[in-house]
Amino acid sequence: MYVIRHLLRPQRQSLINRWKKASSAERSLIIGFSISGAFFWLGLAGLMYFFISTFHDVEIVGTIVLRKLIELLLLSTFGLLCFSNVVTALSNYYLSEDLELLLSLPISKVNFFFARFIETFAQSSWMVLSLTIPIFISYGIVYEQGLFYYALLAVVIVAFSIIPTALGVGIASILVSVFPARRIREALVLASILALVVVFILIRVLRPEQLANADNFESVASYMAQLQTPMPILTPPSWASDLLIASLFGRPFPWLDLALLLSATIGATAISRWTTNALYDDGRAKAQEARVARLAGSPLLDKLIAIWTFPLPRKAKAIVAKDVKTFVRDPSQWTQLFLVGSIVIIAIVSVANLPVDSFRGPWMQTWLNGLSFLILALVGFVMAALAARFQFAAVSNEGRGFWVMRTGPISAKEFLWAKAYPGILPMIVVGETLAVSSITILDAKSAMLWVGIGTAAALSFGLSGIAVGMGAIYPDFKTSNASKLAASPAGLLYMLTALGLVFMVLALEAFPVYWLISTQITETPITNTQWGIGGVCMLTALLLCIFATLYPIHYGARKLWERELPNGS
Repeated sequence: MYVIRHLLRPQRQSLINRWKKASSAERSLIIGFSISGAFFWLGLAGLMYFFISTFHDVEIVGTIVLRKLIELLLLSTFGLLCFSNVVTALSNYYLSEDLELLLSLPISKVNFFFARFIETFAQSSWMVLSLTIPIFISYGIVYEQGLFYYALLAVVIVAFSIIPTALGVGIASILVSVFPARRIREALVLASILALVVVFILIRVLRPEQLANADNFESVASYMAQLQTPMPILTPPSWASDLLIASLFGRPFPWLDLALLLSATIGATAISRWTTNALYDDGRAKAQEARVARLAGSPLLDKLIAIWTFPLPRKAKAIVAKDVKTFVRDPSQWTQLFLVGSIVIIAIVSVANLPVDSFRGPWMQTWLNGLSFLILALVGFVMAALAARFQFAAVSNEGRGFWVMRTGPISAKEFLWAKAYPGILPMIVVGETLAVSSITILDAKSAMLWVGIGTAAALSFGLSGIAVGMGAIYPDFKTSNASKLAASPAGLLYMLTALGLVFMVLALEAFPVYWLISTQITETPITNTQWGIGGVCMLTALLLCIFATLYPIHYGARKLWERELPNGS
């Protein structure tokens, strides 16, 4: 245990050092992010408390629904944890950069296994558990449970979460002994994203909101029968749900389920250790295979990059070409495009399924025009999230190679504009697709279509400038996963700033849009004064987007080039 504690110490010490070496602004960001996370956690608990207490007061059906919610929550959580642990175990056991140092130290395989096992457990489980624990605490509060329930909850959650980690580590060791580790991880990442995309689209197409309409049910009996469908037996989700349900609903305590859950935890961990111990050396050797750059070396890609970067200076062309080829070589990045596509499809399908038929009468077109303008807020949110994932991390993706750029013959502004350039076109495509499709589906006035086109185009540049600029102010050159940057304190600050820009632009456009819509109700033309004020508002919104494009990059360039060279962080 002493050795395991020392093997885990670098992870803990890195967090401590990050706090000690952080500037006052960075500490403020961390504190603000922590407070926001706490409020989100409390808000989720409060929302679930309201939901659970509402169903708790419904006789018969309410109890069945709440019991089924526990079962479905544990079943879905178990599946997510299993998949997440396989991917994380591949990285921690076979692909981590510090393995060469660790494996050269005089430590036993047992200590190495359990140290990495604990890291895999923590990295894969913390987010899922942080979202599920408030729900179970809300159950305890509603059902007025005592200390026994919360002690049982702690035991069940820990044991329930260790089993997916043991399964993930064992499966990863078996897969690596047959296939190269890098290809397995890339295939799993791609498969998980494709599965997530399919599930999102299917859920949206099935229109689950119809369940709220009682006319859609043939009979109460058939609905009750569906709710009482049992879970698969002899599985960890079944044992965990039986334990929690028995405590909440006052049933006899299932000691057998507790014994099965605990014995499965110990047994799965032991089998995982034996499997990894037997296959690790062979799997580690196969994990050294270099990544094959097929698409990145394609002549067709080189021609497309040359056409795309034609208006750029020579130094910027080289940076853009490098970024594009790095992007297509890394499946963890280009597979995110599937998620972007699914979000666009879901948003369009959601707009198409809006109950616009309920707006009848002479004011129907007015409602549709107003709704089409409000949907631009959704368009702005999607664009801000897209910039957070790709453009905010553009500078940090340089890693320690940033210092090559820093000492090279290129200015800070040229470097940041080269980083912003590849993301502007995708931002325009996504924004215009959402805006034009939504407004066309709603059959709004042609003037609203032009407002949507202009707003999406202006926000594409403004949000790109904010993302790249703030990414240069708060870079993290040591990160190994660009997707984590969007969830960092700096990423949260960017999202708040970006959404502030979106709502400020829409607020300025609201006045001329209101006058444009009101002409249909009053049947009076827009006055010259309204035209003047509307023009000023639109011009101000445009200037605001131009300012958001230029100033963050100007300020970020100065802050980025002021960074010290030795440490790179």
